[in-house]
Amino acid sequence: MKPWTVSLEEARELARRAAEVREKGGIPHADVVAEMLADMEVELGQMVANYDGSPARARELSEALLIAEEEGVPAATCAKIRHDLAVRIRTLHAA
Repeated sequence: MKPWTVSLEEARELARRAAEVREKGGIPHADVVAEMLADMEVELGQMVANYDGSPARARELSEALLIAEEEGVPAATCAKIRHDLAVRIRTLHAA
């Protein structure tokens, strides 16, 4: 079995979180949710930027967008992501 390892970036993030917990006594749930939603927004944007027009990527994007909406990513953000995807699709078809 391979030993559990983390990257340097992950180790720094873990150390930052540990220090914050020691100092403040914990991370409020609302902060965790807000960070998760922000991460979802960034990842969806990256997925749109990397979309290659394939059915598999379309399915992944559709699923990720549905999950993001259900988890609470703001409707306006989801609408912008759908718009960006439409622009990306038009660009791919025009090429």
